[in-house]
Amino acid sequence: MINARILFLSFFLANVAHAEATLPHYDKGMPYEEAKKRLIAQDWKPVNNLKISNSSLYAQELYAQGMLEVGDCVSMELDGCWFYYVKKNQKLEVRTITRQLKVEKITWIKSH
Repeated sequence: MINARILFLSFFLANVAHAEATLPHYDKGMPYEEAKKRLIAQDWKPVNNLKISNSSLYAQELYAQGMLEVGDCVSMELDGCWFYYVKKNQKLEVRTITRQLKVEKITWIKSH
């Protein structure tokens, strides 16, 4: 039983390490449009937000400007937005801060 747990844990950690190793490169603070160009060049496809009417007014403005992949935005001290991309069975979330849409981070979205 312990050997099975160790085997499962080592398999899980190996997959996590592989996923992190293949996360697209980005520079924190880079303009979102530059990150978007890089992702598309690496065959990542923007995910069209089909429920944009449920998102914030700022997200709706970005959508109207052609950023169809915007999930939502929040306005607080640092305005933050979320943008989504897919490639095969993987999904990424790009988080930006400020109205200048500077990339804060890119992370994997787990499938359910």
